[in-house]
Amino acid sequence: MISVFTYLVALLAVPSPGELNTKAVTEDPKEIEWNKTTHDFGEIVQGTKAKYTFTFTNKGTTAVIISNATASCGCTVPNYSKEPVAPGGQGSVTAIFDSSGKSGNFAKNITVTTNLGSSILYIKGNIVVEQAKPKSPVQIGD
Repeated sequence: MISVFTYLVALLAVPSPGELNTKAVTEDPKEIEWNKTTHDFGEIVQGTKAKYTFTFTNKGTTAVIISNATASCGCTVPNYSKEPVAPGGQGSVTAIFDSSGKSGNFAKNITVTTNLGSSILYIKGNIVVEQAKPKSPVQIGD
C-alpha cells in the first residue's frame, strides 16, 4: 500500500503544464539591441522635467513584449511600447525625470522587463539651482 507521504512526493515531482513550456529568462537579452543604455542630461535647471527616449531593435526571431518598466525612484517615470515589437522592428522606453526639489548630481536606473529577459537603462546628470534675479535698488514711481 502506498503511503500518503510517497503519494505527495510523487505528485510534487511531476512538472506543471506551465513549467513544460518555459523559456529561460536572461539578463540583458542578446535579441534586444539598445541604441544606447546610458543617457547623460548634463546640467539641468532645478524644477525641469527632463525626458529621454531609449530605442531598441528586435534582433531575434520572436516578438519582444515589454511587460514592465520600473524606475529606481519615484522621481523618474518610465513609459514604454505597449505593442509587441516584431523581429526587425523597433520599440522604445521613455524616461521622464522630475528634478523638482533636488540639486546636485543624480544617477537613476530603469529596469525593463520583457518576455526575453530584462535590461537596465541609466540616466544621470547634474541639477543646478537657478539664481534668483536681484531686485533693482531703485524704485521708480515714488
